Amino acid sequence: MKNWNLIDTVLLSNPVHRAMIEYLLLIGTGILGLLFSWPKLPFSPVLNIVGGILILSGLLFHVYAEKNHKQAHEKSADIVKIVTNGVFSKLRHPLYSSAIIINLGIALAFGVVLTFLIAVCSIFHWIMTALKEEEFLLQKFGEEYRQYKKNVRWRFLPGIF
Repeated sequence: MKNWNLIDTVLLSNPVHRAMIEYLLLIGTGILGLLFSWPKLPFSPVLNIVGGILILSGLLFHVYAEKNHKQAHEKSADIVKIVTNGVFSKLRHPLYSSAIIINLGIALAFGVVLTFLIAVCSIFHWIMTALKEEEFLLQKFGEEYRQYKKNVRWRFLPGIF
């Protein structure tokens, strides 16, 4: 993109740095929420167990998706080719999907309302990142990316979105 603004810079920044900040916020508010008895989500301990399962599933899915995408932790501008093999043949943004799963898992595992709200904001952030990245990749790769989008319908969850 020729005229990047602050939003483009944030959304297309290095995803590792963003994820680390999110995880620190989520885990930090989760710990503080438990220490200071902040409002909790209902249905404990079931949601806490579900959260742990989501964290583990998200981490395993992330490692699996990374095996196909050697540039996974680069800024969008540094991507040199479109990855179309492995899980990338079914989902356009499996690594962002795994981040969403992990963030939701952390929020549910702690069961703190504030942590859950931060997770919802981070999920929205990953969705906006994917949309902005698709705009960028369309400009960078043109018809090749347009064909990829046509062949791989789903961004995050097959059959849903």
